[in-house]
Amino acid sequence: MIIDMPLPDRAARQRVVSDLDANLLVEAGAGSGKTTALVRRMVALVRTGLATVDEIAAVTFTRKAAAELRERFQAEIESELRAARASAKAGSAEDAPLDPLEVERLASALSEIDRAFVGTIHSFCARLLRERPLEVGLDPGFEELPVEERAGLRRRFWDAYLERLARDSDPLLEELARAGLRPALLFGLFDRLVENPDVHFPVDGLEPPSVSEVQPVREALEEIVDRGWELMDDVPPERGWDSFQRRIRKLQFEREVTGWTERADLFEAMATLCKPASSKGHTTTFNRWRDKEMTRAVMGSANEFGHGDTPAQRIVDRWYAYRYGLAIRLGQAASEAFAEHRRRIGKLDFQDLLLLAARLLRTNPDVRRQLGRRYRRLLVDEFQDTDPLQAEIMLLLSSEPEERAEGAEEAGATASEMAPVGEADWRSAVPRPGALFVVGDPKQSIYRFRRADIQLYALVRDRFDAFGEVVSLSANFRSRPPIGDLVNQVFGAPDFFPDEATLQQAAFERLDTRPPTDPVVAEGIFTYHLDPKGNRKDLAAVDDGARIASWIRRRVDAGERAPADFLVLTRGRGQLAAYARALEAYGLPVQVTGAGIGVEDEIHELQVVLACMIDPTDPVKVLSALVGLLFGLDYEQLVEHRLAGGSFDVMTPGEGGQSDVLVALRRLHGWWRESVTRPADIFITGLAHDLGLLPLAASGDLGSIRAGAVLYALDSVRAAALAGDASLPGALGALTAALELTEAEAPLEPGRPDALRLMNLHQAKGLEGTVVILADPTDRRVFRPDVHLARGDDGRAEGFLRVTEVSTGPRPSDDLARPLGWADREEEEARFEAAEEVRLLYVAVTRAREELVVARWPEGRGTSPWAPLDDWLDSHATLLEWDIDEPLAREELELTPESVRAERQSAAEALEAGSRPSHRHVTVTEVAKGHTVRSSGVPPVGPPEAGAALRGYSWGSAVHGALAVATAAVSAEALRAACRNLLIENQRPLDDHGEPVEIAELLTLLEAVRSSSLWSRAMKAERFMAEVPFSVPDVEPEATEEPPRRPEKSAEPPKRQLDLFGEEIVSAEEVETDTRPVVAAPAATPELPSAHARMVLEGVIDLAFRESDGWVIADYKTDVGTDPHFASREEAYRRQVDIYARAWQRLTGEPVKERVLFFTSQGRIERW
Repeated sequence: MIIDMPLPDRAARQRVVSDLDANLLVEAGAGSGKTTALVRRMVALVRTGLATVDEIAAVTFTRKAAAELRERFQAEIESELRAARASAKAGSAEDAPLDPLEVERLASALSEIDRAFVGTIHSFCARLLRERPLEVGLDPGFEELPVEERAGLRRRFWDAYLERLARDSDPLLEELARAGLRPALLFGLFDRLVENPDVHFPVDGLEPPSVSEVQPVREALEEIVDRGWELMDDVPPERGWDSFQRRIRKLQFEREVTGWTERADLFEAMATLCKPASSKGHTTTFNRWRDKEMTRAVMGSANEFGHGDTPAQRIVDRWYAYRYGLAIRLGQAASEAFAEHRRRIGKLDFQDLLLLAARLLRTNPDVRRQLGRRYRRLLVDEFQDTDPLQAEIMLLLSSEPEERAEGAEEAGATASEMAPVGEADWRSAVPRPGALFVVGDPKQSIYRFRRADIQLYALVRDRFDAFGEVVSLSANFRSRPPIGDLVNQVFGAPDFFPDEATLQQAAFERLDTRPPTDPVVAEGIFTYHLDPKGNRKDLAAVDDGARIASWIRRRVDAGERAPADFLVLTRGRGQLAAYARALEAYGLPVQVTGAGIGVEDEIHELQVVLACMIDPTDPVKVLSALVGLLFGLDYEQLVEHRLAGGSFDVMTPGEGGQSDVLVALRRLHGWWRESVTRPADIFITGLAHDLGLLPLAASGDLGSIRAGAVLYALDSVRAAALAGDASLPGALGALTAALELTEAEAPLEPGRPDALRLMNLHQAKGLEGTVVILADPTDRRVFRPDVHLARGDDGRAEGFLRVTEVSTGPRPSDDLARPLGWADREEEEARFEAAEEVRLLYVAVTRAREELVVARWPEGRGTSPWAPLDDWLDSHATLLEWDIDEPLAREELELTPESVRAERQSAAEALEAGSRPSHRHVTVTEVAKGHTVRSSGVPPVGPPEAGAALRGYSWGSAVHGALAVATAAVSAEALRAACRNLLIENQRPLDDHGEPVEIAELLTLLEAVRSSSLWSRAMKAERFMAEVPFSVPDVEPEATEEPPRRPEKSAEPPKRQLDLFGEEIVSAEEVETDTRPVVAAPAATPELPSAHARMVLEGVIDLAFRESDGWVIADYKTDVGTDPHFASREEAYRRQVDIYARAWQRLTGEPVKERVLFFTSQGRIERW
């Protein structure tokens, strides 16, 4: 419970829902309810009639967030409708929250809510492009490239592109060779350019340094190498060569081998001794040299040679800049060719969707105008994580293109002549009033590596100052006050968030937590200390994981917390697996995100078998399968098999050879025969079952996670088959690609609500936890930037790259090329990354609701990513003393062949017993018809034949659906649209224009029903419901005790309507109808599957309403009543309503006073 007190940002929140004609940028702090604000804005637009649901597009960051947003949008509309209807029934018109027109708008919006777009920016762009594909040269049948296929397609294209250049003897390859650049090493550059198609990467076009410039520097380098070489011993010192010695030895070796005759070799040698001014320069361990003072002099010469702004450094920079120009030429040409290739084959990745959608809006004003009219209101969530293309799409779609030249249309100008000259510039676009609503928090911008640009955010924010307004939400509904105190006292310091935004950092905004009144188990800020057995980071992670798991286990066992209350965050992903193992060892359910926990061992065995199936005559592949984990044969058995005359051909295993090998080969032969007769996905699913891959994965550490990853990999094979590639090679490729994705961590039980969550910090965006633990105080790593994006005053981005040969080990990547002046740009990028680290820390702290626990390692204090909190924690946090408990012992099983067989038999018997039904679902119609058959001997009437008097099930379904819609207070237009849709959905006849031919009849029938006294009673009732599904066990109908009453006469003249066959009939309740007496019969019990099985009765009640003395249950029937079996069906109908009444009494515990049959086509009502 929260104290009801005025919010500090009350005025801003009111503007969100009332100032609907203003373009607003809402800066919403953590836990301030930004999604709620966005949902209320959407509902306000619909309620006021400023937009219909199909004119709203709400764009958010992830598919999960989009699903939540759609659900909350619907729930908010339903909530407002319930409140309005409750007020209307209470008769308090003056206090009614909504007027009838607003209620009608909301009801219409609810019925059409699926027409609103709520999704990710990529799905929104795909929708725009599918509406106008030809305008950007796309095949209308284009597909979105699956995530698991992107990396493979990119690599295959790069390899093919280089092969084509080599085949064509492209001169660029010769220039790269002279510069010492191997094209194959530039894949990382190509990958980066593909990800940034809208960024301009300028080159200086420099020539390499001349011989005259290089000669003095070469002489100085050779002198340093000679002097250093003379001071080193011939054998390594006891503790090995230090870093400076290794450089000298490397240079000496390369000079002896190459002579530095090629300029590329010489410049690389110079680069070996060059270090930027920001570094410490060269250092060494003097006791590993022959002479300390002479070594000091050599080291000083080396620093004079290459540390800082020296002639050697300037020459090396020019050389790298020259190579940078060549590398960028190759990478850009390949990137552009790859983009064209994707468009040509109709497979687009995320960047293609954004780029082409932006181009569509930028270059085609007519399309932009039409789409802008269709999506009149654009709402964007998580804007701080957007990239330039997304911002361009947002601003262009929400604004109008420039008007055509005055008088051009009258002068007969063509469309192209009347279009604005040039392309639209999104930086100067002015959105239509109220067309754009953006929510974001620059303090939570943490995805710079994914192109999220805080400079872009600042640019758009400035534009809002020109065409809209920026409002702030600071009230926090998530965290308890102690967490708010930490945020305000720590992050309000200038070293964290400044008072005014800078180029790199957002401005500080207070976190206004609300004073709570409800008690909690615990709240506050806590710390604990690690005490690992050693100084290595992996040992620290093991110690930390055991302490966390022990503490959580104790709290869960004491009933203080549930596992799902805990959210454990680490800065990086490197140690997540260690933490997951620790939590699992203590019996805690855990859901891990970002750990990269693979199933390489299990899937590798499957891949080996698949390779054997693809080429069953290859003895190498066959041997790999035989000696692998699945068969476990040793080489002695294989040799014995060969000596006995056996072969290793899976297609023809033969009869001779070693017995175990023959068994294995015959098993492989059986699989091979299946593989050539079945699609790959079906075959591999069966193969995985035969091999026991799932229990193998589930039986080890992190079993549920690994088993889930196996299922994910198998699903990728099915997806590839559905996409058209059901071959074994395609399946093998799909498995390989799936294992490279973090999504392969999909848990065995996705969305398990009782699991503890463990993830790295970047995965925690938008999440919260009752107890948040900031773990792993060892993972504070600083990487050299390899890309810098500079944005000018006009918002245009220029990119600069440090081209590297990617290293797979701990050693940093070597530079291959870089632009001139890279050192300054690297420093600038480092400032951006340092600012983002502050924002990451802010995100980590603000995830907590009640408790925030921070890990600290006294021995490695400076290595912690949480170190900026240390000073505050020393003064304010509570220190927890965490002991490590013994983990739960794993149960050991000893199985014999006999016990396994007995368990299998027991499992088979249990499955057989479980397959026998314990209950039976029956419908009210089945029970009613079954009674009619037994009591009268007349068979129940089945589906009507063509040309029979009955209109059939589809017409009845349409009538029932229309009556359900009519119970809502919808407009005549909305009711007609609903009837039209129902007739089409039920496949009723259409005219030449595609319109239902029966719509007039259906609307006339509805009007007759709505004018009846029964309908009037229902509308005035205390409560009414339509089309109510139910399910209730063990309900038997009561015997009917009295005949139905005659219909009541009306004093008014009868109203006429057309019946379903074009004849005029009298309106419902206006004609007296003779009814037959009902013969009571004993209740019939449907035949059940066993003596202990229960019957569960299911049905749908057409209309139920409660009056002061009880409920009225009504059922609509569309029978005309002219066929010979109508009398028997009528008896079944009455019994059906009796069963409805009995079930309703059982469900509500309240009496049913009246049962009603309403024959809509006959205008007749029966009551009893």
